[in-house]
Amino acid sequence: MIGRPVLPAYWSLGFQLCRYGYANDTEIADLYRDMRAAGIPYDVQYADIDYMERQLDFVLDSQFQGLPALVDRMRGEGMRFIFILDPAISANETVPYPAFDRGLIEDVFIKWPKDLSNDIVWGKVWPDFPGVVVNESVDWDTQVEIYRSYAAFPDFFMTRTATWWHQEIADFYHNTMKFDGLWIDMNEPSSFVHGTVGEKCLGPAVYDMPPYMPPLESRHRGLNHKTMCMNSQQHLSDGTPVKHYDVHNLYGWSHTKPTYE
Repeated sequence: MIGRPVLPAYWSLGFQLCRYGYANDTEIADLYRDMRAAGIPYDVQYADIDYMERQLDFVLDSQFQGLPALVDRMRGEGMRFIFILDPAISANETVPYPAFDRGLIEDVFIKWPKDLSNDIVWGKVWPDFPGVVVNESVDWDTQVEIYRSYAAFPDFFMTRTATWWHQEIADFYHNTMKFDGLWIDMNEPSSFVHGTVGEKCLGPAVYDMPPYMPPLESRHRGLNHKTMCMNSQQHLSDGTPVKHYDVHNLYGWSHTKPTYE
């Protein structure tokens, strides 16, 4: 470790409540009322991906249209509120989706090396295809194949990506709802497919299946198990191209830096 740790906000040391599975904003409002009535220590409330329309970053679900007003009331009464954001951005939208559309214009998403392809290295994470009803009785891998949209991973090392990410967060804060903190998740980066959609990584296989593999349960699948192809190309802030293989363990940090700033 180099340097001093970040000094956390005082309120972040308080009692916090978070879970996956809130059905709507009424459930959170009732929880808030009951917690306060019971006198249970309670300083911070979270919202997981439930609040998003089809798990899309920066898009509020129809069942949570009352959440902005609830958050304003809770914050006015001394509470703090934290929302989750994932790095993967859906690409299969049938209506304009500013987070992806602006990201595509600014060229912020991770692609293959140019000598192999100029395409984005597509993954699949939480966002669903538009207009589908997920059959949760089928197995997980089938759900991913049938219902999950193609997703692009931002290259957070690049300055233009940081600028794009700052703007998306600012628009969400000023035009959708206020918050006190952000919970950034799935930034290993995590994917629900191995390497890329279709699971055919381009370029030398040695980066995905190196001579030495850690003794992982998934070692037979290689380093791209539930993440990106190792030959995906990223760029440092000075423009230097690097393989994802060389910076994989820095992806979470690279996501944290522009979020914090």
